Amino acid sequence: MRKSIDLAAAVAAAEDQPSQSLTLAELVRAWSLASLDGSHTRLRKWTAAFGSTSAWDITAEQLETAARAMVDHGYRPSASNRDLSALGSAYRWAKTKRLSPRGFRSPTLGVARFEEAIRRVEISREQVEGLRDRALAFQDRRFGVFVALLIDTGARKSEVLERRWKDFDLERGEIVCETTKTGVPRVLHFREETAALMRRVYPKRPTDGLPFEGRVPGQPISFRKAWLAATADIGLPDLHMHDIRHAAAAGLLRAGVTLGVAAQVLGHSPQVLARRYGHLETATLRKAQEKAWTTTA
Repeated sequence: MRKSIDLAAAVAAAEDQPSQSLTLAELVRAWSLASLDGSHTRLRKWTAAFGSTSAWDITAEQLETAARAMVDHGYRPSASNRDLSALGSAYRWAKTKRLSPRGFRSPTLGVARFEEAIRRVEISREQVEGLRDRALAFQDRRFGVFVALLIDTGARKSEVLERRWKDFDLERGEIVCETTKTGVPRVLHFREETAALMRRVYPKRPTDGLPFEGRVPGQPISFRKAWLAATADIGLPDLHMHDIRHAAAAGLLRAGVTLGVAAQVLGHSPQVLARRYGHLETATLRKAQEKAWTTTA
């Protein structure tokens, strides 16, 4: 039976709920621990500049000045944009936890992002498979699993590293991502060969915890050193982890998948995919139309 509610009293209680007195450093640290992504290290320069200031008093003008200062001192525009996005995620988290004042608007929303040059990656299927093979030959066998999952799923590295064992289904070859960069839950798919690899590397799988936990309990490993070594060994020292995601997008479109479907598979924006890979979809559509021209009724 549904319980009755004094709706007016509930609204009044919510309105009276005070915001938490948090400095920016405290907010970033709390959000980082909650999200298990170690973002407080990425935002260290921001907390050094504004850390003692109330998180709710920082203005968009202050953040924009700091972002421009980063670029003026040699940081890439993309690095500044990612930092602002990370700060925005911390503020969104605070709002969902009712830590911020009622009606509070994140100052990051008032900061224009820098225009970024599109990074197009040309990597062959043979090179991708070479990376998979090289990653298997590291002392930490988990690195081979990590690279195989990146290649199979086309996921962001955080979407793999931050997953817990309860998110994996080895029988179905699926990873459930309840929290993603875009805020939309999705399912990642990986091959049976990768599932078999995981069974070998993790013969005794716990029911919870991080498969890729680092030295700090509850925090994922970065695999940065292993990645640099592996990519250097296969002759691709400038290859980024995120480039595997670009390769997956290009592979989907070359296989005839539409931009809309590819965007759903990758959890990406169709507009961004169109900017990067629209020429690949156009080529696929052209081939489909040419095939229709030669098909007799």
